[in-house]
Amino acid sequence: MTKNKLILFAALFFLAGCTKNFDEINSNPNNPDKISNPGVLLTNVIRGAVNTSFGNSFNRGSIAGDLLYNNFGGNFDNWARADASGYFLWNYYDYIRDLNEVITISEAGGFSNFKAVALIFRSWMFQNLTDMYGPIPFREAANAKLEGINRPAYEQQEAVYAGLLADLEEANSLLGTSDENVLGDILFNSDISRWQKFSTALMIRLLMRQSKKVDPSAALSNILNNPGKYPLFTSNADQAALQYVNDRVNPMPMYLKSNSDYATSTRVSKNLVDYLKLLHDPRLPVYALPIQTSVVGSNPDPADFEYEGGVNSTGPLADPRNYSAPGMLWAPEQYSPAFASMDAAQGIIISYSEEQFNLAEAAEKGYIAGGSAAAEAYYLNGIKDQFAYYAGRVGNRFANSDQQLKGEDVIPDGSYYTQSEVAYTGTAAEKLEKIALQKWLSLYMVGYEAWFEWRRVGFPDIVVGTDGPGYVARRCLYPADETRINEANYKQAVSWLGTDELKTRVWWDE
Repeated sequence: MTKNKLILFAALFFLAGCTKNFDEINSNPNNPDKISNPGVLLTNVIRGAVNTSFGNSFNRGSIAGDLLYNNFGGNFDNWARADASGYFLWNYYDYIRDLNEVITISEAGGFSNFKAVALIFRSWMFQNLTDMYGPIPFREAANAKLEGINRPAYEQQEAVYAGLLADLEEANSLLGTSDENVLGDILFNSDISRWQKFSTALMIRLLMRQSKKVDPSAALSNILNNPGKYPLFTSNADQAALQYVNDRVNPMPMYLKSNSDYATSTRVSKNLVDYLKLLHDPRLPVYALPIQTSVVGSNPDPADFEYEGGVNSTGPLADPRNYSAPGMLWAPEQYSPAFASMDAAQGIIISYSEEQFNLAEAAEKGYIAGGSAAAEAYYLNGIKDQFAYYAGRVGNRFANSDQQLKGEDVIPDGSYYTQSEVAYTGTAAEKLEKIALQKWLSLYMVGYEAWFEWRRVGFPDIVVGTDGPGYVARRCLYPADETRINEANYKQAVSWLGTDELKTRVWWDE
């Protein structure tokens, strides 16, 4: 046999051996086609979606809700359609696609806990999307791979809300009916009871948000009368909040953020500072840093610190040093390397305080039993837990900083609750305003929730600046890709809305 023939024979023999295991060797183990454990997908979904909410709150959400100032984010002329997919949560559909995959795998494997977790977390993302836009792709969404649907139909917001409540009901019935640990659950570490509480809190949020359109009385009463099936949060210790860790794998997102926005552009709002000053509220030094010109000397006295906020849509600040940056909990490493912390702030999805304020409103409006007495109890629970939560987050982290802030400083004395602006007294309308104010304060850096709630209740007043369209936006524009790739379904959605404009109101906001 010649040398060339020997080489050819060896090559053919080698290829034959490789071909036998070709499919196995060249298959990507991370491809969902080969995934049998849904937890492989879950970790990235939770981290990515919560971080998106956190980042959006800093860039747009808390600015739209008038808790933060940033001239770019607060000037609604800048809410351009081209920016929509990047800034306004449309990329949640990428995570929803993965959760659809989790649900499919879970159904095939009998993993009821996994399916329930996916339904709950997906419902939270859909809630954000529909509250942001109005009609959205829902049942057909993110199903190109599973069902070959590349141009999903939109559904009206009323139908989306009904579908989300049905999904949460199904999740409640599934939790605990199988025994698998929810691997990859970085939110609750496979604690099924906490997923049940998250589901309940989300149901209450949905019921109250649509309460102008759909009477929530029967559904809310059913929840409160069945605590075994619909448990409530008991404190901030079991609320839905992603705990960041002290490493660069999963740090608090702001920790690695560019210092430029934090140090020069983004400030707390005048509305926030003025209300906190009015209430003598000890959250002021938590939510805001003192203006730089008031922190003087090598050992500044906190009694001399001043706090000021900016008014959105009034142009750039003449000197950002005269306005307060967001508090140290949210500081990036570059801003204060000695005191910024990777795990200081949590990624809050829905808090115990929010649930209590929702129930306070429900009781005051007569949706649930107890009247004003029950409303006051829920209201005070929500306020007190806010102080306890931030006292715990602050701890001793910043005791040696210029602010000299300690957790114990965040707890007010009894006079806080007896002042006229806080005490649960007055007419029903005045009591509801007090609930709305405390709820708004509690939604600092919680996605777009402060803006969603402002649209629903119209409180507090937001000054409409001169450097914008002359109004506060009521929704976001659909992404540009939808107007081209999914044109027919997009046009159907617009026909329900009337116009695809920032000032158009969604169903529950009409």
